[in-house]
Amino acid sequence: MWSNFPAIKEEMAAFEQYIEKKLTSRNSFLKNASKEVVLSGGKRLRPAFAIIAALHGDYDRSRIFPAAASVEILHAATLVHDDIIDNAKIRRGQQTISEKHNTNLAVYTGDYLLTKSLRLLLETGLKPEKLDVLARSISLLCEGEVEQYLSKYSVVSVYQYLKRILSKTGILFSASMILGAKTAYLSDDETRRFGHFGMCFGAAFQIRDDLKDLLSEQATEGKPVLNDLKEGIVTLPVIMAVKNNPGFLKEVTDYFNGYGDINIILRNILASGGVKDAERLKNRYIEKCRNIIKDIPRTPYTNAMSEIVDWL
Repeated sequence: MWSNFPAIKEEMAAFEQYIEKKLTSRNSFLKNASKEVVLSGGKRLRPAFAIIAALHGDYDRSRIFPAAASVEILHAATLVHDDIIDNAKIRRGQQTISEKHNTNLAVYTGDYLLTKSLRLLLETGLKPEKLDVLARSISLLCEGEVEQYLSKYSVVSVYQYLKRILSKTGILFSASMILGAKTAYLSDDETRRFGHFGMCFGAAFQIRDDLKDLLSEQATEGKPVLNDLKEGIVTLPVIMAVKNNPGFLKEVTDYFNGYGDINIILRNILASGGVKDAERLKNRYIEKCRNIIKDIPRTPYTNAMSEIVDWL
């Protein structure tokens, strides 16, 4: 992903070695389970964002790597807990911890990763008042998860949806960039810009994921079409389709009650303009990201931010 940016590619390779060394425990199960979860793949976007923000200031691996690892390990902890709640069997092509072992051990693993994340923050050398961003992020993330759980099997408003995804997805991208900026001693204004960029990117990233859930092929993406709807989670294309065609709400409700055909629902989402309107909203957040980049002093690393936005 970072082939056009050798400096970032080099830092990400060094970071990968760093985070693996940090996943240690006197308990062999927790050590192996933690490595299994954190090192199982993924694009490492959150630590990359922390590193990119830090590269705009006084860059120091001894400060930025613990911050980047803290966010990535926190993200891994939330995935473990999500898999427990969703009764998920597979994550990134591998058995989840809860499926491979059991729910109790998965809970312990997620909790252990959470504490590991918080301990890594202390290694950044930042003053406590500079670290409140992650604590607030955890609170918002939990609120977003609870709101999603409580709104299962119901079609919420676009506003409620955006509030949920900004809490669930946007907040960690934002926290990554804020922590990176703080470790590099950037000004408060610069730090806010990076945080705002992360939030907008996270919104576009989640909408992109919603669209993939609806349009992907199981053979290539590894999950069935409309998997979220099957789990009772109503994503943006469905919300937009209902907004455009209120009569479609009954079809979705009937499906949740055990009636209806998922393929007919898919066709009606497309026919009602749900996909086009979701893409339009995603592009609005992409445009916001581009406008924020214009306010950041131009460096090779802002070029990397532009490229990752184009990837959306």
